[in-house]
Amino acid sequence: MQKKKVLIVEDSAYLADSLVDMLELSDYDALVAPTGREAVDMALAEEPDLILLDIRLPDFDGYEVFRRLRNTPWGATAKIVVLTASESIENISKNISLPTQDVLFKPDWSIPRLLEQIQKKLAD
Repeated sequence: MQKKKVLIVEDSAYLADSLVDMLELSDYDALVAPTGREAVDMALAEEPDLILLDIRLPDFDGYEVFRRLRNTPWGATAKIVVLTASESIENISKNISLPTQDVLFKPDWSIPRLLEQIQKKLAD
């Protein structure tokens, strides 16, 4: 069986590396995009099974990544989970159409909770 592919959109190299390790230990293939532009390009080229999307990025933000992906045939139905430390649920809901259960806040998430969210989202 082919491993599920997860794209991590995260500008913190430390957090991205930690997420890659966690995902690979859990039998996922992990890709990393540290900027919004790289995230869009990589997502469209690789068509990952799931995207973990940070909002604060160095070039354009996760909201713009979300909009650009949703405006493509593949990205219109891409599975996306927002993983952020700096945004409120109200601000996220105002800027993108995503169920609140698909938003995890960095100070509150744990490895088991994140893995559970990934498995749940991939099962949808």
